[in-house]
Amino acid sequence: MALLKTLAETYDVYADLAGEVRNDQPVLLPLSHSTFNAQIEVTIDEEGNFIKSERLEKGSWAVTMIPVTEDSAARSSGIAPHPLCDKLCYIAGDYTAYTDDNKEKYYEAYMEQLAEWAESEYTHMMVQAVYKYLKKKSLIHDLVSCNTLELDDGGRLTDSFKIQGLGQTGANVRFVIYGSSLMEVWKSPELYSRYDAFYRQKAGEKRLCYVSGNMEACSDKHPSKIRNSADKAKMISGNDESGFTYRGRFTSKEQAVSVGYEVSQKAHNVLRWLIQKQGYTRDGSTIVSWMVNRDMQIPDITQDSVNAFGNIDDFGFDFRDFDVPDTIGMNKNDTGKYFAEQFQNAVNGYVGKIKANDRAAVIALDAATTGRISIVYYDEMGAWQYMDAILDWQKHCKWRRTVTVGKAEEGKKRITCECTPSPRDMALAAFGTQRSEWLDADSKLIRATINRLLPCITKIGMKIPQDMIRAVTRRASMPQSMSEFVWRNDVLCVACAMIRYNYEKEGKTMDNFLSDNVDDRNVLFGRLLAVYDYMEQRAMFEYDESGKIKERRTTNAKRYWNAYSSRPAKTFQTIKQNMVSYERKLSNYKLKKFEEWTREIMIHLDNEKFVNTPLSELYLPGYYYQMEYMIQEFRRTDDVQGE
Repeated sequence: MALLKTLAETYDVYADLAGEVRNDQPVLLPLSHSTFNAQIEVTIDEEGNFIKSERLEKGSWAVTMIPVTEDSAARSSGIAPHPLCDKLCYIAGDYTAYTDDNKEKYYEAYMEQLAEWAESEYTHMMVQAVYKYLKKKSLIHDLVSCNTLELDDGGRLTDSFKIQGLGQTGANVRFVIYGSSLMEVWKSPELYSRYDAFYRQKAGEKRLCYVSGNMEACSDKHPSKIRNSADKAKMISGNDESGFTYRGRFTSKEQAVSVGYEVSQKAHNVLRWLIQKQGYTRDGSTIVSWMVNRDMQIPDITQDSVNAFGNIDDFGFDFRDFDVPDTIGMNKNDTGKYFAEQFQNAVNGYVGKIKANDRAAVIALDAATTGRISIVYYDEMGAWQYMDAILDWQKHCKWRRTVTVGKAEEGKKRITCECTPSPRDMALAAFGTQRSEWLDADSKLIRATINRLLPCITKIGMKIPQDMIRAVTRRASMPQSMSEFVWRNDVLCVACAMIRYNYEKEGKTMDNFLSDNVDDRNVLFGRLLAVYDYMEQRAMFEYDESGKIKERRTTNAKRYWNAYSSRPAKTFQTIKQNMVSYERKLSNYKLKKFEEWTREIMIHLDNEKFVNTPLSELYLPGYYYQMEYMIQEFRRTDDVQGE
């Protein structure tokens, strides 16, 4: 009930936008309205005379806002006409004559309902025009005369001919009224408000609304189409009187839940709008976060820390100002530090706009069954609390990696900087397999992992589950199963970010990780692996005149990596033996440096630690930091030509 109340409050904040069409932006539906995809558009005059018709191509502009009743919005079978725009079988009086499918009762029910509206005090000129025209029972005849519909050789309307890939008989029709100007019935705010007033005065018996606590007309049939226009799943449903929806606990569905019609309409309409406007919908999961009490955009927790603010229109940061490197930490002109400073200034400016009484909410939806939506996560908090949690997450769960930034229309760019991976990045790093140039995984596994990460983001102090850390550590321990860039950028760096989060939640810091863990066996073995990996790289790779590597081959360290993580002492001896021939290719200076680093590590890795006990996840940041340190050391001495 708290969720529905919050959504209804959000609708009230944006109520002035209801029914407004702004460019290609999603439309917040007015109360008692829904949408369908129109296949046919009919133009008539104010007196109900036919002028023309046309087929509509498939696309977002064919999505049409229509007035609905409780029954028509939830219809799946039976006769339940929409009040104005509907399918041919409802609005065409000559449908039966052209199809031999007797739909007279559908047409009669539609006309009876339309007549009631047209003759009421809430009528409108457009409603009366449509009523006058459809009374003539000539719709299909007119559509055929304009070649909008096609008949077979027997003069019958069949589904052999398609509109937008659908059979003609199931086509949805919308109307345009030609008067002093062209008036599209689905874009008239006045028509929206008049229908809402007309439908409300027909409300039945009042009951207690469990959301508002008031006695009001309640709804037994709640809207679908929450995640998209084809979505039939519902958040509230109690039509299974013979199953287990409420049997054994209540004698009627009203005892289980009773929600006011207005509250239900507001909650479902604004949730649908928020999902279309700023929601994350992927892998069968839908997640949306929003400001409850006022019109202010908030960071998207489903994105990495850089792109999380990309949906905020007035965010004081322009990605186009940056010329960025394409590699990870290998470009001398790295702009990552400057990027981080400017980005942090923009974040601070945004946070300064938040007020003490602002509230934020997060919801995650999943499909429980074909007709039911499961709310897998919901949380509501003060906006300050929300931002504190997000900034804490972004501060501690971060690592240096390459990300794509900017909006598509501005031209996307790649930048290397310290940033927090998105929850989906983490799920792919833990369970993904490389497909072509990216990671992929089972959609159920991805969304289950993302849902488990949401509380870690919104609640300060909650660690990433340890089984997830183990999973991402296993994936990072198999560099041979993916390309070098994908392994390093999308798995190793993401794994290190997740490890860092849990590590720093224990009151520690990664600022001096190697010196703080100089006696930690796991870190020492990770550093040792980095030394032998980089030693072989320096000895094995050949460079062209420009300093680029001619050919990159897999090192022994990476070939034995998985075994090394499980049996480090034994596997190290194998790697060391295989390095003998490569050591001869190193210059005296290089060999001396690698021997120096090896001795430094082995001093702390005594006999008690040099055993085959499997390594913990801390060996990964140990490897990463040691590798970065060695690369920087060689750069400072200008002993390498390029990387």
